[in-house]
Amino acid sequence: MGMRLGRNHVWLVLAVLAVAALPLVGAIPRWGGLPPRFGEFPVSHDGAVKPGFSWPYFLAGAAVAGVLALFLVAPALFGFHRPGTRQRRPRRALPFWFWIGLVVNLTSWALHWWGPLSVAKVTFIPLWWGFIFTADGIVYARTNGRSMFSTEARRAITIALVSIPGWGLFEFFNFYAVEFWVYPVSWIFSATMQAIWYLLSFSVVLPAVFEWYTLLHTFDGLWNRWHEGPAMTIPRRALTALLIGGMLSLVLFGAFPFALFPLFWVGPPLVLTTALALLGFWTPFRPITHGNWSPVVLAGLAALVNGVFWELWNYGSAYFHGTTVTNPNYWYYDIPYVNRFHPFSEMPLLGYAGYLPYGFLAWVCWLVAAHILDLRPNFDLTSEPDQEPDLGPAR
Repeated sequence: MGMRLGRNHVWLVLAVLAVAALPLVGAIPRWGGLPPRFGEFPVSHDGAVKPGFSWPYFLAGAAVAGVLALFLVAPALFGFHRPGTRQRRPRRALPFWFWIGLVVNLTSWALHWWGPLSVAKVTFIPLWWGFIFTADGIVYARTNGRSMFSTEARRAITIALVSIPGWGLFEFFNFYAVEFWVYPVSWIFSATMQAIWYLLSFSVVLPAVFEWYTLLHTFDGLWNRWHEGPAMTIPRRALTALLIGGMLSLVLFGAFPFALFPLFWVGPPLVLTTALALLGFWTPFRPITHGNWSPVVLAGLAALVNGVFWELWNYGSAYFHGTTVTNPNYWYYDIPYVNRFHPFSEMPLLGYAGYLPYGFLAWVCWLVAAHILDLRPNFDLTSEPDQEPDLGPAR
């Protein structure tokens, strides 16, 4: 692993800084300075009253989510006339770390929901790392001995480290939203322990999403479903326009964080993905130029499926302890206009659609680090160890 800081890498770093800073251009005139409670982490209560539920907003969002759902369940309607033909290799037995991870995950899950409060408050990190090891063991078995831990250990460690600033950027963006989510019981730790705890908590996000990505990747039915679709190439001029539009959307989000709240999830990945493409770096979107939509679809699905467990475990950590909640990782949402219909979670129903673009943001956080550190950006664990998947030509 080496660090290459060429001109394109510098531009890539500047794109990340732009994502963090551009909303401030709109936020300062909106709030007459910094947004309320800006920089305070973890925020224990809302910084501003959000607009209430709105049927027009909800129905508009539901229409977009409906189109995305239709794409997933009926790809033939979108030009996918025949599936791919990939067939998985024979399986291996589950490795020892699967069983260790499963025990840690299930034990932590039980304590997280029903254990004594003094113990339940520290179960979030082992709960998620237990899941990560469990999922990795399943991937190992389904790919005949290949997984992030067994054959991609260096990248697995790097992904965990990148996850800390990667999720930190998302938390930072939440300041511009004046807290779309809040951690109401963060006070139970000392200041030093609180900082350490949240940094360690951030480390689980990207590994969990990528374990889901690699696990979904092993199912031939999913991979083949979106493998043979319409090829699409976006001209460089159009990419430039998308980049400028994405940057403008960040400024507008800073100025109108409630009215334009979907830009919270769409703006950052739009800017970073188009910047990566313009600079010639690989992204999951490049295989679309060959008609292969599977990587980008599975990236979104991985974040969505991971989000279901994320929200389920979070909700139960408070629900089963009644009114006495002492889980520092517990959060609730205060999203404008759509904060209604909560199935087994604090997340409103329509909010789950936001996990799809977050899957792309998770990818680009990793890709920024991978390209700077000269690590192979993509990983297809269903290929032979000495074979790389066709990544397509660089733009």
